[in-house]
Amino acid sequence: MDRFVFSMDSHVVEPRPLWQEGLPAHLRDRALRAERRDGYLVMTADGVDMHRMQIGDGNSDNPRIGGTNPELRFKDMQKDGIDAELLFPNLGMMCYAIDDGELSFACMQVYNDWLIKSFGAHRDTFVPCAVLPMREVAQTLDEFRRVVALGYRAVMLPTLPPLGLRYNNKDFDPLWAHAQEQKIPLAFHVASGLTPITERGPGAAIVNYMRLGFATEELVTYMVGGGALDRHPGLTMVVIEAGASWMAGLGERLDEVNEAHQYYVKPKLGRKPSQILYSQVKATFQFDRACLTTIPITGHECLLWASDYPHMEGTFPNSRRVIDGVFGGAGLAAEVQADILGGTAARLYGVQPRALADKLAA
Repeated sequence: MDRFVFSMDSHVVEPRPLWQEGLPAHLRDRALRAERRDGYLVMTADGVDMHRMQIGDGNSDNPRIGGTNPELRFKDMQKDGIDAELLFPNLGMMCYAIDDGELSFACMQVYNDWLIKSFGAHRDTFVPCAVLPMREVAQTLDEFRRVVALGYRAVMLPTLPPLGLRYNNKDFDPLWAHAQEQKIPLAFHVASGLTPITERGPGAAIVNYMRLGFATEELVTYMVGGGALDRHPGLTMVVIEAGASWMAGLGERLDEVNEAHQYYVKPKLGRKPSQILYSQVKATFQFDRACLTTIPITGHECLLWASDYPHMEGTFPNSRRVIDGVFGGAGLAAEVQADILGGTAARLYGVQPRALADKLAA
């Protein structure tokens, strides 16, 4: 199978002592870590348990070996049929949940330094995504500039910013302007800046997971309706692991409201909200066949496929089979399918769309 496949949502697994050893000495006893307790994996920092997960995840028949080591990761990628990946943190996602600003930012910097050092050499296979803070614009810009100097081509921000801030705030404009100038897309992964568990009643597992996706739609609405994307037409944002079929419905709804309530809408947008949405927002999906049927409305450039390796809701080690099931019968032109599977992502991050086997052979 010769299709180039770029997973736009894959995760590393940080070394266990990363923060205990990497933080400044006065912060090490408060470091971000994961602990096994009573059948749970507990994510903790600064004496606070932020999240826990049952240890049995159903993955024992298909062990993931490539969380930390690029050479081992190549083996999993070959097994799964993946040629390139955008890399997000695993435990490092919890940096946004740490209340203390100094500790949170220090954990982010330790992670950013480790990730680019570990995976940055393989530029046409891995696109490491740096974690940016979002408490102060000046601090965020400083770290943005620092990680770009380290070689990063991707950065992430929390889906929900801290301290009650909202992404329709014009104070963020220097950040949007810098991302536009650098031509670096801003990634927003589900569960970043959010409490993953809000419901414990019947259907909680489904409700909690879906709420994370709903937060993504709210984020996009703020960025479109608040005018940030309209003021920065060269800015691209990528929303991760929330599916993509909602894009068509949100665009239609935004246009309807924008016109029906035009006397109340501020700021006045220079384009229809749907035009802003479909041209500047890209959404990843794994199993979401419905988004392919709405391409006549959205266009295909806003759709990106992802595997979510190594998580249990991901497609490893059956990604090629999943792709065949999702795209089979969709009736897409070959070039459209190629763009969704990897071509658009490759252009977005300056990656040569070559098969992993060819890269390794070279």
